Amino acid sequence: MIILGGGAFAREIYDLAKYCYGNDEDFNLKGFISEKEDKIEFDGYAPIINTITDYKIEKGDVFFCGIGNVKIRKKCVKMILEKGGEFINLIHPNTVISPSVKLGTGIGIKAYCVIASDAIIEDYAFIQSSVIMGHDVRIGKYSQINSFSFFAGKSEVKEMVLVGAHSKFIQGAIAEDSSTIGMGSLIIRKVKKNTTVFGSPAKVVEF
Repeated sequence: MIILGGGAFAREIYDLAKYCYGNDEDFNLKGFISEKEDKIEFDGYAPIINTITDYKIEKGDVFFCGIGNVKIRKKCVKMILEKGGEFINLIHPNTVISPSVKLGTGIGIKAYCVIASDAIIEDYAFIQSSVIMGHDVRIGKYSQINSFSFFAGKSEVKEMVLVGAHSKFIQGAIAEDSSTIGMGSLIIRKVKKNTTVFGSPAKVVEF
């Protein structure tokens, strides 16, 4: 297994992988690949073995993206896909997922999440710990959902959305592509594309 990225989020991914595959004799972390000059080995982890640009895929390689920024995540995943790389899912064994849930490729779900009937988690999305999702919730590609967030039935997060911790979506609420939801926000209707909202109820904020 090779992790894209070499920062703090990549360390989280390494820990998650150990929970998922740590008892598997065939599990081996080959290393990290990153465009930045991170020094992850100083923290007791495996070293960065190459850049994402220059790495040549070898037989048996599988990948997971450990990059928190959703836009950079998409860019780096596409770089590996264009080389023919294969991504895997990392789902913590303490997560509760309904049998009817549809899961994409390259997704991560940390501990103590509950995902109800007929929800959809699309490719390369990441769900931090203790997130609750009701029936028919949809999480789009590359989106990041942070801890203790709640999604009522039929709410939706589209592509490359960042949802801050402790956020709440009422039934049917939508966050459109590339929007940002501030920590602790309450979404009651629709968050427009490329906007940042914050508050309860959430309102657009400018920077």
